[in-house]
This record gives sequence, C-alpha cells and structure tokens, in this order.
Amino acid sequence: MLQVLDADEEYLVGTRGHVFVTVWGRISLDRIRRVIAVQRWLIEESDHDARSFGSMSVLVPHRLAVPDTVDAEMRKLDDFFAPYVLASAVVVEGEGMRSTLLRGTARATSLLKPRRYPEKHFGEIGEAARWLVSQIGKLPAQAITAEDLAWDIAEARALHHHII
Repeated sequence: MLQVLDADEEYLVGTRGHVFVTVWGRISLDRIRRVIAVQRWLIEESDHDARSFGSMSVLVPHRLAVPDTVDAEMRKLDDFFAPYVLASAVVVEGEGMRSTLLRGTARATSLLKPRRYPEKHFGEIGEAARWLVSQIGKLPAQAITAEDLAWDIAEARALHHHII
C-alpha cells in the first residue's frame, strides 16, 4: 500500500517501499516546501542511504499550473533529494497537445540538469512503474511489483479524488 505522507486537493506525496511518489496538479511554493519537508523527515527518520530511492513524479496536465515564481524552489527540491535517488520516472499523463507539449518540456528541462541517476519520461503510470521497479529491484528488501505500485498510486489518487 502507498503510504500517503501529505496530500491536498492538488497534490499527493507518499512512499511504497523504496519508491517516493509525487502527484502534481497545481504546483505552488507551499506544496514544494511541503514535499521538501516530507523528504527531509523521511531521510532523517529512516535507514535510507544515498542512492536508495526510486522516484516517480506524476504530472496531471489538465490540472497542472506552474507559476513562474517556483523555479528556485523546484531546483531546491531536486537538489535536496538527488543524492538519495537511484532512478527517476516522470509521468505526464494524457493525450493531446497540452500533454505532448508538457512531456517535451519535461524532457528538455531534464536534459539541462546534471543527473547522477537515470531519468526516463513516460505517458502512463504502468509503463513508468515497470521501468522504475526494474531499476530499483536490486535494492535489498525491495519487494514491490510494477503492478502493485501502479495500483497503489491509482488507489491513493482515488482517495484524494481532486487530483485524478
């Protein structure tokens, strides 16, 4: 089961084993800071070492709004958690022009950031979960299937129905 650590009507953050999941509708400074606080707590209160997390970010294009003022905070979010990430999957859901443009922008932005871990972009959660689980499957005590991860994310989103 995905352990939801923080959520509101436009975002959700949680974990399942060694996978850190964020689902973004509307991005705000407050939500970014809340994710950083959750990450800080998770790292401080757990036995996780460097390179011990898989990360999945799900962007919901029909809900997504990113104010220009959040660029610096988004960089802080990336910089803070990067030493703990083994692999990262970015999902931009949906079809159509908005999803396609957002997917292209996310890929381009990713190419500009120096990464010490693989990052791959997807159009749906199931495919992203299969890739991410294959990347982190070598971690000790990692017993999660891609199907379980995808189901858990869908279930958590259904409970917080505003970000579907």
